[in-house]
Amino acid sequence: MKISRIFWFSMGHTLHDYQGKCANLHGHNYQLSVIVESDTLNDQGMVMDFGDMKDIVKPIIDKQYDHRFLVYQRDPRADTLKLLDPTVKIVQFNPTAEWLVLDIEERLLKAGLQRIAGLRLWETEDSYAEI
Repeated sequence: MKISRIFWFSMGHTLHDYQGKCANLHGHNYQLSVIVESDTLNDQGMVMDFGDMKDIVKPIIDKQYDHRFLVYQRDPRADTLKLLDPTVKIVQFNPTAEWLVLDIEERLLKAGLQRIAGLRLWETEDSYAEI
């Protein structure tokens, strides 16, 4: 059995060493689907309480990504952007949808979310990265 909950957040980024519009400073309204699975249901007949899932996922999204601007540490603009706005987050990866979903997975596992069956991160209405 699998359950899923959707989370939304807005985030800006720029892609380093990229030829195209996404090299510019820009942002997206992201949608994250978190899928959890279990072979058995708990005593209440659930894989997991949706509220418990929210209690784990939402603080991570809010603190790390929502209304933040991510820039790769190798980007020559990183330090200047951080000086201009201390809420800019310098990260150790190029903030593509693929790297973001991997980063989210790592944080969810560290926070104790068990039995993750998949994550799907929509960067736009028709484009997503999935694990």
